[in-house]
Amino acid sequence: MSGTRPSLFRDEDDLDLSRFEPKREPETSLVSPETVRRVSEEGGFPSRAQKEIPVQAPKRVLTSKTGRTVLLNARITQRAHDRFHEIIERERLRYEAGELTHRVTLGEIVERALAALERESGGETARPPLDGPWPRG
Repeated sequence: MSGTRPSLFRDEDDLDLSRFEPKREPETSLVSPETVRRVSEEGGFPSRAQKEIPVQAPKRVLTSKTGRTVLLNARITQRAHDRFHEIIERERLRYEAGELTHRVTLGEIVERALAALERESGGETARPPLDGPWPRG
């Protein structure tokens, strides 16, 4: 070649590709695989043969089906958050001591708090008025 790049935009210059042709046979290595293995081990690069790892069945995580599938997202104070989690921790300790038969979740604590609120209010379920939002006090 003349040292200049061929133009991509001029059709008058034909690019001479005659010296390129497909390979007729696969390339052979000049060094045998045994020589490569021996030299690499002598140099401190041992072969990393695949380790046989016994196949184990996946561990089944036991999850309880609580039926709680609806997400409740609410903003609460840090103190209320801490109180909920203190209750959960106490219940976890009771579960580990064998006093309870199941792990208590935050959802269960919220449901129990709601039931206590309903009992305290005389058994009535607190509902917003039909004509609008809750009255602010």
